[in-house]
Amino acid sequence: MAVSIIPVRSEQELTTFVDLPWTVYADQPLWVPPIKSQDRELLTPGAHPFWESARRELYLALRDGRPVGRIAAIVDEKYNAYAGEACGAFGFFECLDDPEAAHALLGEARSWLAAQGMSFMRGPLNPSANYTCGLLVDGFDLPPVIMMPWNPPYYAELLEGWHLRKEQDLFAYLIERDRLSPPDWLREEVDRLKAEARFTCRTSSKATLAADIRTMLEIYRESWAKNWGFSPLSDGEAEHHVKELKGILDPDFFVLFYHNDEPAAGMVALPDMNPLLKRLNGKLGLSALWHWWQAREEIRGGYRIMLFGIKEEFRLLGLPLLLLDYMLEKARSKPDFQWVEGSWVLEDNVAVDDLIEDFSGRITKRYRIYRREISV
Repeated sequence: MAVSIIPVRSEQELTTFVDLPWTVYADQPLWVPPIKSQDRELLTPGAHPFWESARRELYLALRDGRPVGRIAAIVDEKYNAYAGEACGAFGFFECLDDPEAAHALLGEARSWLAAQGMSFMRGPLNPSANYTCGLLVDGFDLPPVIMMPWNPPYYAELLEGWHLRKEQDLFAYLIERDRLSPPDWLREEVDRLKAEARFTCRTSSKATLAADIRTMLEIYRESWAKNWGFSPLSDGEAEHHVKELKGILDPDFFVLFYHNDEPAAGMVALPDMNPLLKRLNGKLGLSALWHWWQAREEIRGGYRIMLFGIKEEFRLLGLPLLLLDYMLEKARSKPDFQWVEGSWVLEDNVAVDDLIEDFSGRITKRYRIYRREISV
């Protein structure tokens, strides 16, 4: 039977769109199921603040009436105005190993983006670089950490078979407790910077957490403003992130550095909640607390450095070294700590790449952002 592509219009079709990954990943033990209600909110204009300045079309691929793939075509006006581009994104891509269905989905997304006046398409962005993004192309034998994707190897073949090409790679660095041995020169430099006492620092607390997250997001916005693919958060998105992070963030792994009382840098490492998400299997309910209790040791053992930002005027004053050293010293003080993943890091952000490698980090996963001109 031929493949048919339909736009998502009804609530039932949206449910099919949200549920499809459970079909695609039925035999993939490393996949971590998202929470269905959160995915549904993220996909729904009017329910999530991202769509206040963006629009999208969702598509399902059907073979013999059975859903085999999905995709979202996205226009993020806020990003395009900021970057001076006419970028149309594709995201939320999932598909069985069915090249005909995958290419039909991508073609439908391209047609819709062309009608919106976009000049090229980029992805996967779900729905932007401020959320889950990228396609895993190396590191398939490792489980993903919180808010990072995992997909089977054939996904790259599906996208590249449609002539999508690499635009940027994103690295995931692993720093393990038993391998954490910075060289002597680095230790000496950190000690010297501490002795200079140019900066003060503090971890967050329950009382200051919401305000501290807002400060961190402002540092992130300023420090990443010139980086490839940066997309500014709207006020609504920032508040939404504050609400989400408050529920899972460990204040001990949230540090802010100040220079003369001015916020200069910050870092947030989230506990890896994926062992809990695997147990929940997409649903929040009365059993969630029990599942958390069962997964608590795994959660406490691993972290993901999710936000890392240093204002430009302070970067040459040793803050990158102080920031990472502080976080790792805090981690070592926790008896349950085993590892931390720094993800994601742009492949062309050489300064950060080198910094993490100096602190014994090694690349364990690679994610890819693809691009194709819409006229091709």
